[in-house]
Amino acid sequence: MTSAGVMTDTGAVGGAAARPTGWISFLSDYGLEDTCVGVCHGVIARHAPQVRVLDVCHVVAAQDIEHGAGLLADSVGYLPVGVHLAVVERLDPAGSPERGATAATTATAATTATTATAATTAATTAAARERDDPAAVTSAARGVAIRVADGSTFVAPDNGLTSLAWDVLGGVTAAHEISNPALWLPLPSAVFRGRDVYAPVAARLAAGLALAEVGPRIDTDSLVRITRPACVVDDDHVHAQVLAVDHFGNLSLNVTRGDLEAAGMLLGDWVEIRAAGRETTLSFTYTYGDVPVGQPALCEDSLRRVMLAVNCGRASDLLRLRRGDAVVIGQPPREPDRDAAAGATAVVRLPALT
Repeated sequence: MTSAGVMTDTGAVGGAAARPTGWISFLSDYGLEDTCVGVCHGVIARHAPQVRVLDVCHVVAAQDIEHGAGLLADSVGYLPVGVHLAVVERLDPAGSPERGATAATTATAATTATTATAATTAATTAAARERDDPAAVTSAARGVAIRVADGSTFVAPDNGLTSLAWDVLGGVTAAHEISNPALWLPLPSAVFRGRDVYAPVAARLAAGLALAEVGPRIDTDSLVRITRPACVVDDDHVHAQVLAVDHFGNLSLNVTRGDLEAAGMLLGDWVEIRAAGRETTLSFTYTYGDVPVGQPALCEDSLRRVMLAVNCGRASDLLRLRRGDAVVIGQPPREPDRDAAAGATAVVRLPALT
């Protein structure tokens, strides 16, 4: 089926013509060491040569759904309206109680999902086996195409990967299960659904395919969702968590400047950081450039979250922290004439690295 054929034959949903979007954004955990990303680009180009592909990130930690969800949510507000293709998934052993779930996340799905999709899953599995389709016997999450309020469509496994990004774009307005094999590559692989299922479906949607053509409409309450942990303000300190570690080793926390102010910590104050059994005292500054080279600071990142950073260094290495680690930010013990003794240069107590 060519993209032109798609445009002609399936260009309406409920009497309204589907319009080409022109853009596909692409996020995955495929890495850059081999051909996976390029092959997916090729599949898209074969089905929709006029569509442009914007690579958001392909170095999501392998099979780490939470990591991918966070990166997508943080970037989607800066992307053009279009199709957002996202592929990060795990294949649990057949029969595993974790089938279709994100075991290491706070993902939840409505209990009605099992009843609503049982018949469809059984029929799809039987049909796939008849086609000798290896995907029929895997425990991967179902594929979904999700329309959101700004007109964009997410194409992804239903494992929570895109759930944080939906709200950024105004929330879900419609969802369909990707179950029409006529839109896939022949004999899709169980371990490369990005190439064989998601890429051709994304291409056709970007070229103007009606959303209803990918498969049956599903209850939006049945979609798997994950949530980010919230910080806790407790009197004069804040219980936080490392949300992300970027390329520079900066540690973004689930904390805002307002949270720190609620605990009595203002810009320019000294703060005490407690994490991994160690304590560090540093400055709450406007940027990490306000402290000497090699020294850490607490400041805001580009998304207005509070982060731990080192001027010309890596906070993740210096503080020995990683994503998911707990961090407590508090007012340090009162010391008389501390500022006078410290002078204009920040004095920071750090553990020796081993």
